Parts: sequence; C-alpha cells; structure tokens
Amino acid sequence: MIEILSSALIVYSWTVAAVLVFFLFLIGRFYQLRFGQRSYYQLLLLPLLSFVVAAVWDVLFSNDYTGDPGLDFVGSFWSDLLLFVGGLGLIVLCYSLFRLMMGGRK
Repeated sequence: MIEILSSALIVYSWTVAAVLVFFLFLIGRFYQLRFGQRSYYQLLLLPLLSFVVAAVWDVLFSNDYTGDPGLDFVGSFWSDLLLFVGGLGLIVLCYSLFRLMMGGRK
C-alpha cells in the first residue's frame, strides 16, 4: 500500500514539474513568434523529456527514497543522473530565455 502511495506521489509531483516546464516552452515559443528573436524554445523539451523518463524510472525501478542507497544503486543512479542533467539543462535554458527577454536585441 505504501509503495502505491509513494508511486502516486512521485507521478503527481513530476507531472506538476512537467507542466511548469511546458509553460516555459510556451513562453519561449510566444516570445519567438511575437518578437521575431530566436529563443531556442524547442530545447526546453529535452529537460521535460529527461524529467518524465526519470519519473517513470523512479516509479518502475527505484521507488524508495528513504531506503538503503547501496541496495538499489543502479536504478537510483540513472534516475538521479537524468534529474541532474535535466535540471542543469533547465537552469541554462531558463537563464538564456530570461537574458533574451530582459536584455533585448544584441
């Protein structure tokens, strides 16, 4: 029962995160269409995909955040790596979009 609840919580939280990243995608798309400046909004789909794959991996293979880290190292490692890469990419892309929107033409 706890595993099902934990899986549902993981899916819910990453669904909310995916929706927020999709809104950033839409903001970048709007800015590019409205102002004619290249915003590379399509690249925001890569962190979104990374988060979705990591969430599915967590739910299916490593559904324990409080357990022994050595017990399921392989499953946990890949999902954590995907989350790290997706988060790092999201930080870079959001900063780039912010600079483009606030800095004007250069």
